[in-house]
Amino acid sequence: MIKAFSKLSPNGVLIVALAVVTMIAPASSFATNKGQVARNLFITTTTAQCCVTLGPTVQINFPTAAAPVIVTWSTDYVISDTVLFGLSVNGGSCAFYGSGVANTFASGTESPFVSGAFQWIVLPADGLRKGLNTFTVCGGGVGKAVTFSTGSNTLTVQASN
Repeated sequence: MIKAFSKLSPNGVLIVALAVVTMIAPASSFATNKGQVARNLFITTTTAQCCVTLGPTVQINFPTAAAPVIVTWSTDYVISDTVLFGLSVNGGSCAFYGSGVANTFASGTESPFVSGAFQWIVLPADGLRKGLNTFTVCGGGVGKAVTFSTGSNTLTVQASN
């Protein structure tokens, strides 16, 4: 192997080096800071009308200028009525930047827990700023207090680049 490599021309070495870098680069682009991900493995029960802070919280830092982000919350939940799930951006009020409705008719299963994923797109005009930005899951019953439980869940934030 070393003999074969030593017989490569300088252009051949460059091509091999570029191929290796190209293979490695995509894998490293998926790495995130630990503050950009949160995981909860416990069941939490809440009784509330929309909207209260439910957690978890993730954060992302923009050293120069804010950019759009993708926030994804994947959870197991049990609800007895219609519940809205949304985001609080930088401690602001609960808002809906994409889908957020969960109800007892959506699952089509007999299981008490339903698995769902909510993905929100947050733009700089939605309150993102240069520096540290936080995102917290919020929610509650529609028009009245509803009891619901969230089980194992994950929250991630990533900049759209």
